[in-house]
Amino acid sequence: MEDLILQMSMARDISEIISIVRHSARSLIGADGISFVLRDGASCYYADEDAIGPLWKGQRFPMTSCISGWAMIHGETVVIPDIYVDPRVPIEAYRNTFVKSLVMVPVRPEDPVGAIGAYWSKVGEPGPEIVQRLKRIANTAAIAMTNVALINSLATAREESQRARDAMILAMASLAETRDHETGNHIRRTQHYVRALAEAMRQQEPYKATLDDELIDLLYKSAPLHDIGKVGIPDSILLKPGKLDKSEFEVMKTHAEIGQAAIETAESYMGSTTPFLSLAKEIAYTHHEKWNGTGYPRGLKGEEIPIAGRIMAIADVYDALVSERIYKAAMPHEQAVDLIASESGTHFDPDIVEVFIKIAPIFKDIHRKFSNAA
Repeated sequence: MEDLILQMSMARDISEIISIVRHSARSLIGADGISFVLRDGASCYYADEDAIGPLWKGQRFPMTSCISGWAMIHGETVVIPDIYVDPRVPIEAYRNTFVKSLVMVPVRPEDPVGAIGAYWSKVGEPGPEIVQRLKRIANTAAIAMTNVALINSLATAREESQRARDAMILAMASLAETRDHETGNHIRRTQHYVRALAEAMRQQEPYKATLDDELIDLLYKSAPLHDIGKVGIPDSILLKPGKLDKSEFEVMKTHAEIGQAAIETAESYMGSTTPFLSLAKEIAYTHHEKWNGTGYPRGLKGEEIPIAGRIMAIADVYDALVSERIYKAAMPHEQAVDLIASESGTHFDPDIVEVFIKIAPIFKDIHRKFSNAA
């Protein structure tokens, strides 16, 4: 009995609870058959059974026409020593079975969601300890089913929260994109580049241990916020149709710090941070750093630059090169790949460039799939 209780406390869905009852209850009760019945509106559904002969597994009966329904409607345990003399029993349903006596216990008597029945092939009243044991099994099943419902509810709430978060990410990222109307699907392309690059990097050392599924998913979802700081750049600079002068470029560079500050404001409002916000802030702040230390805003060098910023740097530059802008034509894919390769060890992490070159055709496919015209 204690093992059954432990197993049910760990169950994660209704089918697992039913399976545990099927495999254990009959021997614990000393019965010739066990049925697990679920309520389905005005019907009873015989979900499972373990018996010396076939009973009603998979069948449905109106609540008012079967003894399991009676137990649930009244919220009471039913003990019937002889089914052929009890007016509550639909005799024709039992005539072709081995059943002569039974006990039916509602699962959660105050608001029944099911019932567990025990059956015997001989007439006789089961002892009080057997009835009590069946009640204990039913009570344990009720607790387990409540736990499953709670787990499912929490999972649904978490999924809804994640969907809301993803929608907010795209909404925030789109603020920058709508300001800079030439970027088109830039945020969608770059997040797909980032995921493709991270997944390829994971296939080799030293990234196998660090780039797990969770981190890659966070990279993918936080990448759209890499240019969120552009909301703070004046239109005269952000939308200038030509090359920026030195002073204008200094203003443009502040978008990395503005992006970091915006995400820090979100963290402050929450009173804490999350892995997602930490990574988004890291990407926004460091994706313009360069491997040789000549980037901005801090002039980080080599592995001082977080890996998320190093990955984003290649994704961002590649997309800028192969995309048409009001001030420049699109560069052919092959030429963009060669240019990035030539910047290995200066602008970009050479190990990541090596991976990028291997999967460059994937980048080309992503750009075509999410072209500005799409």
